[in-house]
This record gives sequence, C-alpha cells and structure tokens, in this order.
Amino acid sequence: MKKWKKNLLIIVALLALLMMVMLFTNLYLIFLPPLEAGADVDGTYGDVILVLGGGLKKGRQIGFSTEERLRLAAQLYKEKQRIILISGGSLYRGSPAIKKITDFLVLLGVKLADIRFEGKSQTTFDNFAYTRKMINDMNAKEIIVCTSPYHQERAQMMLEYLKFGNFKIVRMTQSEIYQADSLTQRLRNMKLIFREYMAIIKFKVFKK
Repeated sequence: MKKWKKNLLIIVALLALLMMVMLFTNLYLIFLPPLEAGADVDGTYGDVILVLGGGLKKGRQIGFSTEERLRLAAQLYKEKQRIILISGGSLYRGSPAIKKITDFLVLLGVKLADIRFEGKSQTTFDNFAYTRKMINDMNAKEIIVCTSPYHQERAQMMLEYLKFGNFKIVRMTQSEIYQADSLTQRLRNMKLIFREYMAIIKFKVFKK
C-alpha cells in the first residue's frame, strides 16, 4: 500500500474515532468557548431587551433556542422592567407564533404592554438591521441582547460591524447546548456548533 493511502486511512480512522467519542460524550463542548461572548448584566443596565428568535419546532411550537432566550429575557425583566423586543422571520403579522410567545412571556411575569415583535428577519444580520429603527424609535440607549451561547460571538461581530452603539450580550448559563442526555441531542448540538463556525466564516468573507 502506498504511503499516502496509508496516511489517508489513518486520518479517516482518527476522524471516525473522534466522531464516535463526541457522539457518546460531551467532548463536542471543547469547540464551544470561542463562540461564547456573553457577559453578566446587572439590574441597572439596559432600556430594551432584544431577543433573537431561534425558530419554531414542528407543529409551530416554540423552539428550544427561542424558549431558552425568552426565559433569559423574562429573568432580566424581573430585575428591571424593560421593553422585550423579539425578532424573527416567523413573527409576521398574524403569525400563530406571536400568540404562543406572548402567552409564554406573560406566564413568566412579563406585562403584555412591554412585548414587541419584528417579523421580517430571515438571518441574524436582518435581526439587527430591521430592529435598529424600532430601537431608535423607543429612544433606547442601552441594548441587552439575548441569544444562545453558541450564537453569541457572531451576534457580537455583527453588532460591532453595524456600529450598534451601547449593547451587551448577556451570559446564558442554562442552555440546551450544555445538556446532551441523548444521542439525538448530541447530534443537534454538534450541528449547531458546526453550523455556527461556518456562518462566522461566511460573515467574515461576505459581511452579511
């Protein structure tokens, strides 16, 4: 067997072994820290809480990522009542998701009058581009951004690129990305992390 073929087989075998280890352990978490950019936010900071929508599950139920972001927003709201602005393409006028999210937040103690929606966004870049005017109209000076740990670094890159001003991405300690009790969940988490690295590369190249 030629040397290059032997080396190739060794590399493939090592990659397959690594994949198997990650499928049955939480080793995939070693790739998470570079994607995290959250910081602690005290109760005095922030005029508006911007929640980046994470999509819906089948059956139009609130998705895992969206739910954890909404829970974090509601927790911040309890410390100081701020407007909660949720941005996402599934939140168009008349969308059933609006009622589901509204009911969920109200159940967590958020006043109906303090909930706003932006429903045109299809990407993270859109989230910030479309909410900028809404935030300016609210005369908000300090923006808290709620998004999942694996999504924070890219969000920060875009906020800085768009010169969003005074913002903080809040640290999230309770997230699906840290919990992998099944093979299905590990596969999902690995996919989320891999996709995020690809999205960061895309943004660095195309700036969108």
